[in-house]
Amino acid sequence: MHLGIDFGTTNSSVAHFDGRELLPIQLESGNENRTLLPSLIYVKRNHQILLGNQAAAAYLQEETGRKPEWERRLMGAIEIIVAGAGSSPIQYMHDIYDLVDIAAHGRLLQSVKTVLRDPQYEGTNIFDRYYPVDELIAMLLSALKRRAEAQLGESCAQVVLGRPVSFSADPAVSVRAEEILYRAALFAGFEEISFQLEPIAAAHLYHRSSDRREIALIFDFGGGTLDLTVAEVGTTRPPRVLGSRGVLVGGDDLDRQIMKSLLPHFGAGSEIEPEIEFPYDMLEQLESWQTMPYLSRPQPLGKIMEYQRTSNNPQAMHALETLVTQNVGFALFKIIERSKKQLSGKFFAPLNFIHQEIRIHERLLRRDFETLISDEVAAVEREIQLLLAETGVRPAQVEAVLRTGGSSLVPAFVTLLRGIFGAPVIRALDPLTSVGGGLAIVAHERSGRPPSAYAKHYTDVITELQVSSSRRYEKIILRSHRQSYTDRDYTLVKLPLRLSGLHAIKTADRDYVSTAEDLLRFQLTQPAQVYVIYHAKADTLPHWLRPFERLPGELVEINSIGGRMPFFVYRRAYPAGPVTLGGARAAGYRGTVFMNYLVAVQPE
Repeated sequence: MHLGIDFGTTNSSVAHFDGRELLPIQLESGNENRTLLPSLIYVKRNHQILLGNQAAAAYLQEETGRKPEWERRLMGAIEIIVAGAGSSPIQYMHDIYDLVDIAAHGRLLQSVKTVLRDPQYEGTNIFDRYYPVDELIAMLLSALKRRAEAQLGESCAQVVLGRPVSFSADPAVSVRAEEILYRAALFAGFEEISFQLEPIAAAHLYHRSSDRREIALIFDFGGGTLDLTVAEVGTTRPPRVLGSRGVLVGGDDLDRQIMKSLLPHFGAGSEIEPEIEFPYDMLEQLESWQTMPYLSRPQPLGKIMEYQRTSNNPQAMHALETLVTQNVGFALFKIIERSKKQLSGKFFAPLNFIHQEIRIHERLLRRDFETLISDEVAAVEREIQLLLAETGVRPAQVEAVLRTGGSSLVPAFVTLLRGIFGAPVIRALDPLTSVGGGLAIVAHERSGRPPSAYAKHYTDVITELQVSSSRRYEKIILRSHRQSYTDRDYTLVKLPLRLSGLHAIKTADRDYVSTAEDLLRFQLTQPAQVYVIYHAKADTLPHWLRPFERLPGELVEINSIGGRMPFFVYRRAYPAGPVTLGGARAAGYRGTVFMNYLVAVQPE
């Protein structure tokens, strides 16, 4: 059975369409809108995972009002490479330490989709475990799949996933982001995965209800991004996209502007000493609830305590201490979001927040809010005009403007659209579920876009596995937090995204003593890159491994009885046919390797 999934920055939804009836899946019984799952993940200290409203409730109960306790902890190791005096660089491992809040009961993750914009982001450390971004997204996709199957009473192996027009201005970053989504869907248990741009999905929903051909502009404004698309829709002919643009403006940015207006309550505009203004770098940390607790670390907190004595606004400095030491940032942003939503139907909204030294009593006027977001409104207008110019469509030719996404309800943007296209053509789709419903229609029509060439990376091309030792080796899919050997209960605690999800060979660790030149043999059914994950303790590599290319900066960590052990990653291209790998201590090896290597394969 096929599903359409709208994995959103703020909320996610899933729906099924059977050709006659569109069925949004009930996801959260306690939600005002039961067909939405807030895209929140709460990881408890024992690594229990809570999602959606349960995640928010647990965080508010366990963390709000709790004072952080910072302690310096070893976080792992990185490889340092510096130019040496000779021709060869100097390489060594360097331990990484960080201040860790040891009193935390759990950690809340919000807007996980947004990090796909960052080409450097691979994951995050939570307590003693590293969580890659694909595994985090898979948690939410798995929950959506399970709840859909429970309601439909059938297994759901096919999915069309929505994606924004652009994750980034860099096309390579967008391809990487889609690959991460694809891999997360595989991890969630989907077997047939395709994609559709989120505004195109919304167009499909409207398309089925229109009996005449018309030009539409889809205005899909969510928590993380705004997607603009001009398309021909209606009649039995399929929609035809004329052009699309992705705008890196979302509802989270609007919330951030409201928070900026509240910063005077926490020191903005104050002087910490005569004629010395409150430091801007501290104010920047207050624009996101996730970064606020960093100011409770010893050094910045010491400055805040000093400012309480020297500032011309000690009340603001006491409020700042409460904000950063009591974990109330998330609760404050929930109030900000609620006030923003109220302004969609009212000309003013109260914004009240009281906690210890924090006393916020504001009356947020719609016109003041529109002033705060004037840069965002101008950016959106600019992108609309650019899209119209690119497609050669005049505003008068647009016969329907389809608004969807929670942020499309903001009156400033409704006014903007009316000013460009005229009020009669503005259509309001369901702001929160129309994309998911459109994706379900796309899934039924099997008109989703297949994944790009990267999908071949996750094909199994390993056959005829043979081992010269008597120990068991087996084929696996390489994933974090999984057992790394067939004969020891060691786990992969850190895995680069490059290797995540690849078909691999789980070896026997006790074979680390092997000196054989042909320990492991297998066949490749097509050309592939073969990766060997080899213990970093070797002084010199065995001869069989030396033709492999070492990948600088790529590090795997395996949790063993001796702690977290580092492994380097080596790569070599092979044609279709036989591959022979020797033992970890075969001829040429010197050093203190006491764990066996692993193997992963990436088809070309």
